[in-house]
Amino acid sequence: MVPQESSIDERIERLHAHGIVDLHFDMLMDLYEKRGRANVLATDYLNELQAGGISVLGAAIYIEDRYLPEMALRVALDQIAQAYAGAEQCTRFAICKSYREIVDARKLGKIALLITMEGVEPLSTDLDLVRAFYELGLRVIGLTHARRNAAGSGGVFAASGSPRDGLTAFGRDVVRECEALGVIVDLAHINPAGFEEIIAMTSKPVIVSHTNARKYYDIERNISDDQIKMIGQRRGVIGVNSVLISPRETDSTLDRYVDHIEHIVNLIGINGVGIGFDFFEFIYRQWSDSAKKELAAKLTTPHFIPDLRNHSHARNLTRKLIERGFSDEEIEKILYGNWMRILKELL
Repeated sequence: MVPQESSIDERIERLHAHGIVDLHFDMLMDLYEKRGRANVLATDYLNELQAGGISVLGAAIYIEDRYLPEMALRVALDQIAQAYAGAEQCTRFAICKSYREIVDARKLGKIALLITMEGVEPLSTDLDLVRAFYELGLRVIGLTHARRNAAGSGGVFAASGSPRDGLTAFGRDVVRECEALGVIVDLAHINPAGFEEIIAMTSKPVIVSHTNARKYYDIERNISDDQIKMIGQRRGVIGVNSVLISPRETDSTLDRYVDHIEHIVNLIGINGVGIGFDFFEFIYRQWSDSAKKELAAKLTTPHFIPDLRNHSHARNLTRKLIERGFSDEEIEKILYGNWMRILKELL
């Protein structure tokens, strides 16, 4: 190994000393589907997370269409149960409910799991369930996925065509309840009208756990320059998604992923960007061909970055950020510091 390569590797190790915060990962739906097996966190997840140096992970509750509407609440509760069972079986994980618990878990060398919710379908229209989920550990709520629910509508996977109305009365109640309890409101997936309404009715820093810049992938599910600036004005953070970086497979590269980071930095500064990898290929591989065709027809065909397919590849991103000229201080903010600032202030 030449000295320069050695120096870069040492720099990567130093930058990963605190670990990486990834605020969106569809872990819980996978744990639920594998609920007949023991110790899934250890056997299916631990090695990749350790290899990538992941320290804090947003573990998302998501309810697939096949469970709606009758089983939404039951499946959501079962997903949380599987998370707790997994953390008991593998003590390298800790479910955390506060910033202090996250810090304490990291001091013990544990991976901190933060329970999040992607779409409020489990709530139906029962506002009291927000508190119930809060007591179980839920600390981040995104009101919608791509579909419409009782709170509002998701942004479509096209340049236009999202419903033009904002939140429902129930959606506004959920946002107010989240602010009262201390649950972070996540603007990922919400349609443009809902996005603006959440900004208008809240006062704390706001986040988008996982999204991409419409500059490079112009769909309403992604985030426009004006929306990026709204987040920046509120001292929020935008997590950059690894899946929706381009509509073209040939452009789905690590360089294009960093293009999204750079674009956000150029608009609102280094303090406004973080990681929301949304690694999905491990679930996509389990699907039948018919299920993959259904996803393509309903939303889009996902394109996975060859050298950023899972958490074990996270150091490839750090290397690319170094190559693109980011300073150590900037890289630490992207990988860790910006999300930790949010978690410290809001949890």
